[in-house]
Amino acid sequence: MHFPINIPLVVRNVKIAGPKGLLKVDMIFDTGAAFTVLSWSDLKVIGYDLAVVPERQKIITANGVIEVPKLRIDRIAIGDVEAREVEVICHDIPELAWDSGTTRSKLSEAL
Repeated sequence: MHFPINIPLVVRNVKIAGPKGLLKVDMIFDTGAAFTVLSWSDLKVIGYDLAVVPERQKIITANGVIEVPKLRIDRIAIGDVEAREVEVICHDIPELAWDSGTTRSKLSEAL
């Protein structure tokens, strides 16, 4: 059975913004995801100190249940569509982690 996919799985040049500015990243578009996940390094670049983020979220990984930082970032934009005060969790997926985490352009190089 073949299911047509009209939405790209990798979305390029997603803009994420925080207190220290803007960063363009590539992200995997997962319609079944419960959370938007950003890498530690990307969040640090845009100005978030994850060591002091008070809220934590339990998530289930291949290695069991872990707690990860949960916070709101200033905004995420894809093209002309923008969302402000977006809740995200911070996690580097070991199987997909590259130099700068899962959202960087190395993902597109692998495709």
